[in-house]
Amino acid sequence: MVPFSLYVHWPYCTFLCRFCAFSKARVPAKGVEHERITSALLKELRTSLAPHKDKVLQSIYFGGGTPSLAQPRNIAQIIEAANSLVPLASDAEITLESNPTSAEVGKMRDFKQAGVTRYSIGIQTLDDRTLARMGRLHTGAEGLAAVDRARALFPGKVSFDMIFGFEGQTLDQWQKELETVLKHADNHISVYQLTVEPGTPLFRDRNAQRVVLPSGDLSAQMYESAVEMCTAKGFRHYEVSNYA
Repeated sequence: MVPFSLYVHWPYCTFLCRFCAFSKARVPAKGVEHERITSALLKELRTSLAPHKDKVLQSIYFGGGTPSLAQPRNIAQIIEAANSLVPLASDAEITLESNPTSAEVGKMRDFKQAGVTRYSIGIQTLDDRTLARMGRLHTGAEGLAAVDRARALFPGKVSFDMIFGFEGQTLDQWQKELETVLKHADNHISVYQLTVEPGTPLFRDRNAQRVVLPSGDLSAQMYESAVEMCTAKGFRHYEVSNYA
């Protein structure tokens, strides 16, 4: 049977990062109507997967937004529904993206019981001031603790994201951050250059000269450092921003 992959988008976020251009919405004041959005996702799933019943699901990826804000029971419903429409491979990989806040870290075990087999954590940076400026609700220490917790529950199946090129960041600071996170790395790392996307608060701040980001040359040095440091730790640089 032909292998097939599924992406499921959970659009809600507790906070909206200043650099993010993905499709997302802040959690409403009255809270997320979990059953209603799950019902909508299941309806879309049935429509989208109908032409693919002769295939086999090799992977499901829950992205966002912040899918770790979903209820584990709803994630389980989606996985079960997908499996009923297109059979899951025996070794199917089911990934869920998460932020390293204490509330979301506390749900890891429940997500595992729901069927999630792989965890991806958005650390982004270890610098607490930068995290606060960018609208993140966790600290660098919480980011590392979340990775360690995930590794205990999903050994060999944990990824995390880092970003370089924040305002005021030096090459030395970036190298020290990367050196620290590599000590906690499992089997996958994503390292992205900060991208200033039109329509984001960061885009407006840069255009108004309220933010001055590292030069192109410095950003290139940061990228090259990431390649050197990650490969030196045994990671394979298989794509521009990804290491396994």
